[in-house]
Amino acid sequence: MTRVDLLSLSSDDLASLTNRGTVKRAQRELDEGQLSYEISETEDNSAAHDLIVTWSDGTVCQFVSGQTIHEANCSSGSIGISRHVIRSVLAYQRHVANAAPSDKEETGNGETDEVDIDVTTVHEDQNTTASSSAWDPGQISDEDLIQHFRKATITRARKVFNDGVLVELTRGEKPTARFLHESCTVRFPVPGDARYARADCAAAMLPQWTAMAVWAFRELDPKRNTGLISLGQNELPVPNEELARLDELITELCSDGMSGCSATWPQRLSRLEKQLRGGGLVWPAELVLQLIHQHECYTQKDARFSPLETVRLVGELIARSRSIRSQNGSVPQPLVRGNKSDRRTDIKGGRFVGLGLGVRPGRSQTKMLAYFQDVDTGTVVAVQRVFADPDPKSQPTAKSFEELAAHSLSRGVSLGGAAMSQMMLGSGKRTATDELILPRGSGKLTINPQTFQWEQLQPPLAIDHFQQARERFERLPPDWLRPLRHTENLHVLKVTRISDSDFDVVHQQLTATMHDANSATARIIFPYHHRGDAGFTELSNMLATRGSDARFVSGHVRWVHQQLEIEPISIVFESSDQSRQAVSTWLGGSGELQTEASSEDSELASPQSPIKEFLTTLNIHLSEILLTGLNQAASGDWQTLSEAAQRLGFVRLHQPIERLSDELCKRMNQVRWNPSVAARTTAQLCMFSRLLE
Repeated sequence: MTRVDLLSLSSDDLASLTNRGTVKRAQRELDEGQLSYEISETEDNSAAHDLIVTWSDGTVCQFVSGQTIHEANCSSGSIGISRHVIRSVLAYQRHVANAAPSDKEETGNGETDEVDIDVTTVHEDQNTTASSSAWDPGQISDEDLIQHFRKATITRARKVFNDGVLVELTRGEKPTARFLHESCTVRFPVPGDARYARADCAAAMLPQWTAMAVWAFRELDPKRNTGLISLGQNELPVPNEELARLDELITELCSDGMSGCSATWPQRLSRLEKQLRGGGLVWPAELVLQLIHQHECYTQKDARFSPLETVRLVGELIARSRSIRSQNGSVPQPLVRGNKSDRRTDIKGGRFVGLGLGVRPGRSQTKMLAYFQDVDTGTVVAVQRVFADPDPKSQPTAKSFEELAAHSLSRGVSLGGAAMSQMMLGSGKRTATDELILPRGSGKLTINPQTFQWEQLQPPLAIDHFQQARERFERLPPDWLRPLRHTENLHVLKVTRISDSDFDVVHQQLTATMHDANSATARIIFPYHHRGDAGFTELSNMLATRGSDARFVSGHVRWVHQQLEIEPISIVFESSDQSRQAVSTWLGGSGELQTEASSEDSELASPQSPIKEFLTTLNIHLSEILLTGLNQAASGDWQTLSEAAQRLGFVRLHQPIERLSDELCKRMNQVRWNPSVAARTTAQLCMFSRLLE
């Protein structure tokens, strides 16, 4: 009798049941070959037989039929899942792989030689025992749930489920249910067996979340492998008082600008942030907090102040406020509002796999984010650092991205180096936006190299086929109505090759085509920046010479014009000897500066389309109003912009621009001009600007 559950457990699954040190020690003992073992089954008249692994050191591990690894008996007397039990599971996986008919080759003298298969490849090849195809946890019956868990627990879970859930589902070899109305992710490592389900919640709550995940999968269209399910979401109360106060503060900002705001404005905004957060409006509160930070940067003359970022924050606040007021059901409110569970949480420690370094250049600052996935929970986090760019008048040449990435996180650990390594963390904190706050002191942070075995990354971060990503993004609302997490659109796509690499001279960007195992395609778009010349040049060379060796692409995915696009932060290539190398797209692998010809390209200005040029001008004019106020706004500029909007065919956008232009003209002819209409119109235009990003 084949134990499919034991064959389905990967090394990461086993580590989640015990710890990674135990798994590594068991693997090392098995690989050294100093201990021999014998695998047998109990002999009785029943149809089910227990699996027995007897070791040469006298240890005997027995896996009772119909029970999980948690109930395995070990003669060593160790409490819990012992090292001997883990070693027995690994030995059984290797035994089954070597015993498969396809794993034997006939020699010239008619004898058979067993082909030794490493245990890490067992899960990819054993089609007869543990299928690697996607399976549906929704097929687990309620009878099985009641049999494995207490009936009272299932009854309580059903009541919570009927009250309403919002969950993102992914079918696959190890399906995942990510609940968004509460912070919990459930994973099913063993096909058809809910007892092996694990989640990032308290152990006492695991049965409840497992049952709700099973029921949610039943609601997912059988033809789809991914989807967002919203069930029974009751209409939430609208906090009209808080939203009215938010409108008042934004109107005041649009009227007076950062430079003319009253001394009490930031204090009132700070009180509102606490009220919004207390009322469960986490994401609007986060936007208000960022707006407060922009005001502080302005008053302190900090180079990190960005007028364009202020326009973006105001626009998204208006968009979310309108969505919260309407509640027409088109967008689940937990996505727009957030939940009380979206808060800063403590991390007790763990192993984090580096996914690459992202760079967000600005006009006065550069943001760098190193992305990681927690191996045990699958949570994706980002370590963020913000660097103020020097004044071009005093320092014409800014530091390259490679130099900024050398910033030290801890003793001997750089930001760029950590992003491409494994990070062992003793403790830390994770914010609502998935930013990882590292602990103080070098003793709690250790960096080790990684081999880029990204097959072990967990969904929904890891995507095996492009169709999964398409299905996900087709059902999601636009990003300005989704959670404000740094990792929201970050994915690792599995590819078979990359072709058609080319440099778009007009838009100053690198383009290429990715292919997956189903022959589907997606686009790579990577912009050129003179401060990231080393990474851009190496990426271009690697795609041109080794595109067929590409295996994984990590980056920010978006759905544009019915086409899947990714802006990569790292790409993993595989050599003929099966070793793997990752290229950091913003930094390059070697970090060596390239020829002077590239510096000449940096002076080239990318010609913009008339629409993009118009939107850029609109953002600049809006940022000037938010900086100096409406009294300093030039009516002629807005009249010119109104004519351009009409000429380009912006019907809906032209109306508020024309209204603002008329209001500014009235200012010139009235002694006591009331700026309220112009201020509300400015806020509306900020919203349109955000929607058009």
